[in-house]
Amino acid sequence: MKIIICVKRDLEGCIALNYVLQHIESHDYHVILSDKFTQIERQVKQSSDFIFYERDLLICQIFPLLEKSCKGECFSEYLTFNQILEKYNIPIVISDDINSRYWEEYIRKIKPDIILSIRNDFIFKKNIMNIPRLGIYNIHPGALPEYRGVYAPFRAMFNGDDKAGCTLHKVDKGIDTGPVIGIKKMTVDYSKSVLWHMCRLYPLGIDLFKELLLKFETHEKIETFLQDESQKGYYTFPSFEEFNEFSRRGHKLIDNLEYLEILDKFKP
Repeated sequence: MKIIICVKRDLEGCIALNYVLQHIESHDYHVILSDKFTQIERQVKQSSDFIFYERDLLICQIFPLLEKSCKGECFSEYLTFNQILEKYNIPIVISDDINSRYWEEYIRKIKPDIILSIRNDFIFKKNIMNIPRLGIYNIHPGALPEYRGVYAPFRAMFNGDDKAGCTLHKVDKGIDTGPVIGIKKMTVDYSKSVLWHMCRLYPLGIDLFKELLLKFETHEKIETFLQDESQKGYYTFPSFEEFNEFSRRGHKLIDNLEYLEILDKFKP
């Protein structure tokens, strides 16, 4: 199948892309990276610091150093975006607006069977949604419909949940409202950071996507279920006060030791 993966240009997005390529082979992949942050994300100190570690430090300093130190084939567990391009010979481009005329034409030329969205910054509009033969599917790092919106792992920890979920759903015109393919959950470890949980949630959704692809290939019936609107919850970006309360409870957005352990997996 021809599959376009729309994924964020950051640490969690890179790990998710590595996981897809390591566990779901034999497909014609094209990758479109998004690299967009809202003004409020940069203005609130806690989230700005979070972005520095998950994106800025990584893209501007760490990844270039890793690529410089590993010429030719690398045998690390995770590869940088550029190393993925070299190893798998997959087209990787950066989009500033997936719904623009330019990107619509770009996607139409590929003629994808499926678009897979992972941490994608953009809400797909009708002109893009109509292109893939089998539809657009999103991996959302929260259990739907309870955790629609952003920062779902943060919200699950903030709310004191025992489990955090990852949902694979078909994209419709709403935000995180489409028919659900499946939900997988993991136990919340409150000694660990939000970043630690995020890096483990996306692979759960990718496993669900792998199962979905197998059903498409074997012409098996795709079971979906509509979201229960009576159980819906929609979360916007956390406020400065919510970040402070999260910290006051002893929770962490990021942990330095965990961060270094993740980076070790990129080392040759």
